[in-house]
Amino acid sequence: MQVGLLHGAEATPPLPMDLVIAQELEIHGSHGMAAHEYPAMLALVADGTLRPELLVGDVIGLAGAGAALANLDRARTPGMTVVELS
Repeated sequence: MQVGLLHGAEATPPLPMDLVIAQELEIHGSHGMAAHEYPAMLALVADGTLRPELLVGDVIGLAGAGAALANLDRARTPGMTVVELS
C-alpha cells in the first residue's frame, strides 16, 4: 500500500511485476479528490448524506499505535482505526 504522493526520485518506483504475477498480488491505485470539490463533499457530510464515521472501526490512543501496527495482519475490527493524539 502506498499512502500519499511520491516525489523526486521515488515518483516512478520500479515494480517487480514477476513477483506480482507469481504471487497473484493485487495492485490498487487511488488518487484523491481535487481540492475545489471539498466544499460540495463537506456539505454532504454536514447534511448527513455522507457519514464518514461509519468507516471507523476502532479509536485508540497514541500509546496503542505501535501494537496496532504490529497486529495489522490480525485485525479484529472491520473499518479503519483512528489514533487520537490527546
